[in-house]
Amino acid sequence: MLDDELQAALDRRAAKGTLRQLTVYPTASTSVSSSSSSEQPLVDFSSNDYLSLATSSRVRADFAAIIASDSPLSAQLGSAGSRLLDGNSSVHEAVENDLTRHFASSTAGLLFNSGYEANVSLLSTLPQPKDVVIYDELVHASVHDGLRRSRVPAHLRIPFRHNSVDHLREILTRLVQDGTLTAGTSAAPGEQRNVWLAVESIYSMDGDACPLRALLDTLSQHVPQHRICAVVDEAHSTAVYGSRGRGLVNALGLQDDPRITARLMTFGKAWGASGAIVLCSKIARHYLINYARPLIFSTALGYPQLASILAAFRSVQDGSAEKRARATFGNARRLVDGLEGVIRSQSPAAKRTIALPPHLKPKQQAQLAVEADDDFVRWSMQQPSPIVPVLTSRARELAAYLRANGLLARPICYPTVPKGEDRVRICVHADNTKSDIDRLIDSVRSWVHADPSHVSTRTEVGRHTPPSPAHALAAKL
Repeated sequence: MLDDELQAALDRRAAKGTLRQLTVYPTASTSVSSSSSSEQPLVDFSSNDYLSLATSSRVRADFAAIIASDSPLSAQLGSAGSRLLDGNSSVHEAVENDLTRHFASSTAGLLFNSGYEANVSLLSTLPQPKDVVIYDELVHASVHDGLRRSRVPAHLRIPFRHNSVDHLREILTRLVQDGTLTAGTSAAPGEQRNVWLAVESIYSMDGDACPLRALLDTLSQHVPQHRICAVVDEAHSTAVYGSRGRGLVNALGLQDDPRITARLMTFGKAWGASGAIVLCSKIARHYLINYARPLIFSTALGYPQLASILAAFRSVQDGSAEKRARATFGNARRLVDGLEGVIRSQSPAAKRTIALPPHLKPKQQAQLAVEADDDFVRWSMQQPSPIVPVLTSRARELAAYLRANGLLARPICYPTVPKGEDRVRICVHADNTKSDIDRLIDSVRSWVHADPSHVSTRTEVGRHTPPSPAHALAAKL
């Protein structure tokens, strides 16, 4: 029977400690008082609500005001169709136009239901069969899924080592030498290859920034500028980086760079809502409308979703979201500095140790070139991102310990991250207090120094974490 086969596959995954489960934990952005300990919510160090806009009373009030004052938004809930049928409206097009003007890096924008659908659409549709796509090995799963659905043959879909300009240069040099990049250059212009670059601005599991300018300049050394097509997924930088939340591309002064073909800005993370917009040329927008299957065959964003995007947009436009971003970056800095103290105090031979990834280690934090007069933009680029991974081979155990101490941070393990790179992914938020951050640091310190016999090693799926010295992972990094 099918269910027996499915259960056997689940059992095999559980035996390897990689079984995924849906969980529900009551959370709050900061510590709250409660008369009953059983009702005490966990402090949120897990969600992608970096600016705490999803829980903002001001944004909720703006949402209600928008619904009440806008007749088209208040007259209907669902969009009732795809964009190509009955789901399009003047509201959808007005939101697209307003957002496109705000981000100011393209001539057009196209709304999608999610960042996942947008990435799948971009990468499965825009690259042509003759093109080369070079992508960061740690780029989001939606990019991989889009490329698998694309018409680009497998041998022309090439990963490069994470954030490695040198490896990108090696790949490009090889492609020039073996004639791959020059194939078709003697033919008509339409027969030449475009070379695509697929990257994230801030990477979701490591929290490090893409060296975008260096990658683009390396491409320019090997590929004609008009053949460079970069796609930048700004899911984790939208509303956080750049002037008025315009993203990392804006912070780097690259918003007008013709080498960037498309940017993906999402609203389900720091924006505090849901959905996404692709910023591109008018021609690319029209092409996506005709060929992007996730757009063509999906019901369009409903009116409450559009209202929530607009409600958060008010905070982004008037600068209050930027004030929240300052608090977020300050919390990230406080956390990283505190965790460095924990790392210095631990014994390498201990059964429990933690490590930070290389970009967060002292004197190793990359300094990205910033072309901006905005003090916030320049300052923010020197801070850790809101995503702080605590590397340990006992990620599930550490996450459970934090949860027992009223703090929610999720273990991220293989296959979500590569083998040997398990971590507890900590996300800081604007509404986390200094006390919350210090409590988190103290809890990690207590776990590191606690007697192992006093700490449960049972995972969330009821199986023991396989023994693996955490210091080996730290030494690798």
